[in-house]
Amino acid sequence: MHITLRQLQVFRAIATLGQVQLAARQLYLSQPATSMALSELEKHLNGQLFDRTGNRLILNAEGKKLLPLACELLDRSEEISRLFNHSDHHSGKLTIGASTTVGNYLLPEELARFENANPEITVALDIHNTTTIIEKLASLEIDLACVEGPCQHPGIETIPWREDHLILFCSSEHPLAKRKTVTIESLEQTEWILREPGSGTRMLFELHIGQHLRQRHLKMELNQTEAIKSVVRSGIGISCLSELCIAKELAQGELVPLPFPKKTMKRQLWLLLNKKKYRSGLVNLLLKSLQN
Repeated sequence: MHITLRQLQVFRAIATLGQVQLAARQLYLSQPATSMALSELEKHLNGQLFDRTGNRLILNAEGKKLLPLACELLDRSEEISRLFNHSDHHSGKLTIGASTTVGNYLLPEELARFENANPEITVALDIHNTTTIIEKLASLEIDLACVEGPCQHPGIETIPWREDHLILFCSSEHPLAKRKTVTIESLEQTEWILREPGSGTRMLFELHIGQHLRQRHLKMELNQTEAIKSVVRSGIGISCLSELCIAKELAQGELVPLPFPKKTMKRQLWLLLNKKKYRSGLVNLLLKSLQN
């Protein structure tokens, strides 16, 4: 059996992108050459690695067994190249997944600092809600994840990172803005603008607030923090977000915190790694930077 690194590169690209055409474009190969490499790999392994659905290729059970091994071999081969290039500079590409709050309001500054210190490393940032990011990490689509929601996936290693907390808020013109204290009863009577189910922010809201509301007037569910802020600024309803997201609007007086006499809604931010994925030198370098 003679399996080449090129065949494994093609396999990984197709597994990630789901189409031969997209994999060929990413690897700067022709589509026939990409298809041939996959065909030869499957011939060597004596079985198909994908289920074909139209022009989509979806990993089957055999492909899922191969993917973490292929990723490790490819990452190790890149490590060997970097080890013997006789340069003091690290180079390569990392793909980071982040949940919405972390990705939009915390990571950009961290990644800018990292890239300034390591100009030959390219970092791609993929932002979705916590549930989606965990799925992407589990399927080896990303190298490292930074999320605000809890992760119970057995294949994911969790590393405590930072603390954040949520606050209730409304526009300065909202009727609740003048209250000295806000009760559960008043929260039951107002309209809510909330993040979508699956987001870390929504999970924490439900844990600390939602489960105590006997009734809830849910006006909107939005998957973009900026959209939530815009709606709340207009005076339609109240919301619950990370203080990281609304620090500027609070300072300018456009939004005001609601004095809800409950315990602080603290949450842990997490760094996540796939236990099956080889932890390359680049990943370790970024981890060290984020933890400093």
